[in-house]
Amino acid sequence: MSKAQIEAIIEEVVKDIYLTYPELLDRFGEIGKVKCKEDNGHHFKNLETAYVLKDPKIFVDYAHWLNHLLTSRGMKTEHITDNFERIRDKIKGKLPVEIEEFYEAALVKAISSLN
Repeated sequence: MSKAQIEAIIEEVVKDIYLTYPELLDRFGEIGKVKCKEDNGHHFKNLETAYVLKDPKIFVDYAHWLNHLLTSRGMKTEHITDNFERIRDKIKGKLPVEIEEFYEAALVKAISSLN
């Protein structure tokens, strides 16, 4: 999986988020979009770490830490789970099957644990 592939997925995810939640642009401005892209980069890095170690709990723990951090800054848990759902949808057919299946399972576990 190349850096360009991940960046393309992140672009799609962020575009969709801001189309669905235009109020985020009003609230956080363009810097919010930049931070959202950075955050999605961190999501992928943590998914990759969990995959390498074959432990989805690593991503679930990251999701809980992230939820605490972002909700303390005015975001909502639903924004985080929505973001994870968008990643899950956007990776379909774009990653090697084994990686895609692991990422999907880790994302689903994280979403379930936050709901």
